[in-house]
Amino acid sequence: MNSDQQFWWNWWVNLIVAVSTFLAVLVALFGERLRVRIFPPLLKLKLVRQEGEKTRLTTSVPGESGYTTEYVDDARFYHLRVSNERRWSPATSVRVYLTRLEEPGPSEALQLVWVGNVPIRWRDQEVVPLLQTIGAAADCDLCRVERRGGLFLMPLIVPNSLEAHRTGKCKLVVTLQARSTEADSEVLRVGIYWDGRWEDGDAEMKKHLVIDEIPSPPLKE
Repeated sequence: MNSDQQFWWNWWVNLIVAVSTFLAVLVALFGERLRVRIFPPLLKLKLVRQEGEKTRLTTSVPGESGYTTEYVDDARFYHLRVSNERRWSPATSVRVYLTRLEEPGPSEALQLVWVGNVPIRWRDQEVVPLLQTIGAAADCDLCRVERRGGLFLMPLIVPNSLEAHRTGKCKLVVTLQARSTEADSEVLRVGIYWDGRWEDGDAEMKKHLVIDEIPSPPLKE
């Protein structure tokens, strides 16, 4: 190899090293931003099981010395699932928000009775973070129905303007959305229709409490 060839060989090697170093710096500084911009998370929100999940609910009530567990009742919880179709592009600081509540008016047509922006509980909220990172799916609590206590929507906080508890027959349509720092899910509307009765079995309870995803605009009954 003569001196000219050696020069150009060294020049190309140095150029490749410089370009590689430059690209490595770019990836380190802007790689995450580029990934989020080009391949943002794809959040999906859906109902988990129409029959819900039966359990025993234990409630602590005040006693003479501290808090004493006194109230145990059968309950059935209904959950939503937040998933990410691009698990390799995680969504951070995820919460699911309740944004609207509709109920039938005198003519049975749906009327908007509440508009807001309150997060709902994650499943097992007492032991999981308020803000989730969604690569793998996570579940949250939509509502529960108790044998003796009625039906409860399950926001983290209940604004004074939101009636979250029903003690008997009711028809509700709730609107929800999963939101993260990088992207939001599509809006989900869920119909909750209860005749006020309780049954122990899954199939039997589905005859009394129907929960289902509904399209927008709502279907006429």
